[in-house]
Amino acid sequence: MRWENLFVSGVATWLPPVVATEDVVSSGVVTPERSKLRGIESVTVASAHEEDAPPRMAVRAAKEALRQGATDPADVALVLHSSLWFQGIDMWPAASYIAHEAVGREVPSFGLAQRCNGGMGSIELAASVLAAGTGGGHAALLTTADRFAEPRIDRWNSVDVTMYGDGATALVLSTRGGFARVLATATAADNSLEVLSRGDEPLTPHPAEPSVTADLGERTVRGATAAGFPDLAHRYIDLLVSAKTRVLEDSGTSADDLAWAVIPVSRRGTGHELHHLLGVPDERTSWAYGRTTGHLGAGDQFAGLAHLTATGQARPGDRVLLFGGGAGYTCTAAVVEILSPPTP
Repeated sequence: MRWENLFVSGVATWLPPVVATEDVVSSGVVTPERSKLRGIESVTVASAHEEDAPPRMAVRAAKEALRQGATDPADVALVLHSSLWFQGIDMWPAASYIAHEAVGREVPSFGLAQRCNGGMGSIELAASVLAAGTGGGHAALLTTADRFAEPRIDRWNSVDVTMYGDGATALVLSTRGGFARVLATATAADNSLEVLSRGDEPLTPHPAEPSVTADLGERTVRGATAAGFPDLAHRYIDLLVSAKTRVLEDSGTSADDLAWAVIPVSRRGTGHELHHLLGVPDERTSWAYGRTTGHLGAGDQFAGLAHLTATGQARPGDRVLLFGGGAGYTCTAAVVEILSPPTP
């Protein structure tokens, strides 16, 4: 979908210190083979302290993104918060906490749980609300945050294609201007792929015990077997190509026009990666940055855009592809055009 008068006025991160992968290899937590195959140099690791609970990290990122865009909290019509995992308290609306702390009492706020595509999906959802003019303001605050704490999550080995990093990101959309213009977004979905996250596990009345480590990679294998999917590659490729093709067409952009592609922090290690399907050289993707943070759940795209603009690598006139995907399976893409350097 092509958008008129939709801008990014601020984008920010709040990330804890990094832990080098080589140190974890030395301790025996990660095998040298896995470390080399994934290529991730370090991941961000939050403390177990209450101040590093995901919603509190999200508030810090949100306040910085609002400051950067000089956005009056009274102008925020919507807050959407995306996460993969536990936010600090069971059965608690973390989005409402973030909205209250960062914006105010009366703004509508909702949590999104579409896995790693939550942040990207929130751009399209918020754009629709702003375009409809139903929220009473001209801006939307989008946040992501997660802390992948042991023992329930093994950030280093839980999935085959990446390693999880902690932290929060925030992006502010506005209909009144910003440092980047959102030209178009597109979402593709294949709901039959939800089984890959479910595996063959029964639907239980309560969560697993905290001492049980989730093996997400094994779930995928069992789910594919249970569903009788002999070849998953074409299903993923169809989704990725569909979202890419539509967003490039709607934005009037070719792959050669793209200065950068901000992509999920993952590597299959097979020699054929996402940037090949997107038609963008690896050196023009966010991989060099992402491999220093690990996979930030739903926040890779906001974090990558924040890094490219803060470091001056994305310059006025550049077109940047933001590309995300999440279990379920959904894939959302956006093309933004950089108009000016963001406010420092």
